[in-house]
Amino acid sequence: MEALTLLDAHVQAKRIYSLLNEVMDISRQMAEAVDRDDQVAIQMLVSMREEPVHKLRQARRALKEQRDALEPESALRLSQLLNGEGAETEAEAPLAAQIGANRRLLEQLLELDRVLNRKVTREESIYK
Repeated sequence: MEALTLLDAHVQAKRIYSLLNEVMDISRQMAEAVDRDDQVAIQMLVSMREEPVHKLRQARRALKEQRDALEPESALRLSQLLNGEGAETEAEAPLAAQIGANRRLLEQLLELDRVLNRKVTREESIYK
């Protein structure tokens, strides 16, 4: 796989990490608002989360389009890296490390979202 392809994917992965951090920050603020029972803040923060979530979808779509434009062998390798497989070369290491960091942050975000969902919806939680 070409170095430019890896660099482009790494840039998108960093963008995803930044957006995940933004969603995490807003989610933490939402958790505080839920604890205070501040309905106005909760609604405002739910609304604020929509933009970074939309940008996350765009970044993931860009990675998919990049992968789909590659020759089959390179597309397969990029898919493997994006799915968390370890680097096989030194050139792949930064992307593999970033994907690992993204995955860890996403897991933290999902756990926070589960807690928030249970607090806000109680018996109606989607995580039952």
